[in-house]
Amino acid sequence: MAVFRYTVTMANREDHVETGTVVARNEKEAKKKLEGLDLGNARLKRLGGVTGLIKTFTADIK
Repeated sequence: MAVFRYTVTMANREDHVETGTVVARNEKEAKKKLEGLDLGNARLKRLGGVTGLIKTFTADIK
């Protein structure tokens, strides 16, 4: 499982930015999980190394 950091600018409020982490098998699955929570149009960055390992346990969306 991979860990992705997401950044979403809300459509109705351009000054509101939502950030967090999501655990998924790939980028496509991560986007699907975020769309289910009305967080579409997200920018994703894959986290690796020790940071990715730690964020696996503390991710916002699993």
